[in-house]
Amino acid sequence: KQAGRILNATNGTEKEYLVAISSRTGELIADNLDAPTSAYRKTGFRDSDMAKILGQKDGVVLIHNHPMSWQPSYRDVLTAAENPRVKASLVVGHDGSLWYFSVKDHVVESLEELYNSAKDIRGDRAESFALKTIQESSSKKVLDWRRLR
Repeated sequence: KQAGRILNATNGTEKEYLVAISSRTGELIADNLDAPTSAYRKTGFRDSDMAKILGQKDGVVLIHNHPMSWQPSYRDVLTAAENPRVKASLVVGHDGSLWYFSVKDHVVESLEELYNSAKDIRGDRAESFALKTIQESSSKKVLDWRRLR
């Protein structure tokens, strides 16, 4: 239901929006569909939304869209890993693709170390390198990553 709301709001645009639902009940906790997009192909919650999310003892599942239908990004994974209330995340592509991932909070250090070790050599591709390396080495221990369709 929430993915549909996002896709309807972004149809034919390159905007990204974000929704948080209860990981236990699926109830809507927060969304930013009424907020102007903060930057090109980026999204985030307001402080008032974050307070609602932090108040969820059972945690939340984040849902957001990728207009270009790309897989979850380095920033998507890092954001989820930095917030222990985020239990999982879904990324919905405008082409109908659907990605799921969940991360353990201790992946933050590994991701940042990989990024920092690669940024001088790989430049703009350092984030992709770090994410791919974690995916290949995790064996679902720290990063559970799936393309659902």
